[in-house]
Amino acid sequence: VYADLRFTKVMEVRSMASQALEAALGMDEAESPYENTQPAPAGQDGDGDGAQASPGCWSWQWGLRMGLLATCLLLLVATVGLGACCDLNAELRRVTGVLGKMEKEMQEVQGKLNTSESTVAILRSCTAIDCCPSGWLLYRGKCLFISSEKKTWEDSRDECEKKYSQLLVTKSWSRWTVPTFLKNADIPYWIGLQKSSFPWYDYGWLEEGDPDGEGVSDAWFWVDGSLYERPWQSKSNGSCAIISRGNIKPAQCAGPDDLHFWICEKVAGPSSPF
Repeated sequence: VYADLRFTKVMEVRSMASQALEAALGMDEAESPYENTQPAPAGQDGDGDGAQASPGCWSWQWGLRMGLLATCLLLLVATVGLGACCDLNAELRRVTGVLGKMEKEMQEVQGKLNTSESTVAILRSCTAIDCCPSGWLLYRGKCLFISSEKKTWEDSRDECEKKYSQLLVTKSWSRWTVPTFLKNADIPYWIGLQKSSFPWYDYGWLEEGDPDGEGVSDAWFWVDGSLYERPWQSKSNGSCAIISRGNIKPAQCAGPDDLHFWICEKVAGPSSPF
């Protein structure tokens, strides 16, 4: 009986302790003075001035800085790319202009080439057909016109100029290249050779005699302006030249009895005006 009473008292004491503990735990959490208090990390003083930001704050700041850096890099790349694009556009315009100029020059050269090819083709055909106007003779690349009337030397020269030609110049002919009709005929023809007066110190090797008091001597010139390379062997009073039997002789230019036939010449080819 004594043991049962003792056990009963023990259970009552335990029951009271349990009720007291439950009452303590049942307090309102809002009234607890430690509700929002968090322990500070080790080694840090919650009241100090050197408090550092939490890891979350550091992560946010680092992300912001990296974003700004990336933005700056993108702007730099865009600026460099834009500058390079402008330079390329300017270079493209310059190259386009040069190309257009070269194309224009090439077209001009091509046009000249086409014209030259056409001329060459026509000239080649002249070896097989007559390329001289009607009434003219083709001889050694020249078209020759032999007159059928007689005139003075100056009038004969004027007649040749009317035909877009000149009096015959035989300086490129040798004794073996003179046409047969000139070599065998006794008929004299005016040619483009005339005596003129020039300073003797320029053409002294062609002078016919001693220069006069003014230092002027006579020399023979072709109508194309070139000097006659074979001066006369004897003096004569004639100032113009004729050709007879293949030989060149002096003659009076405008005497009443100095009327002769004449021979005009011009280059053979389709470009010669008819």
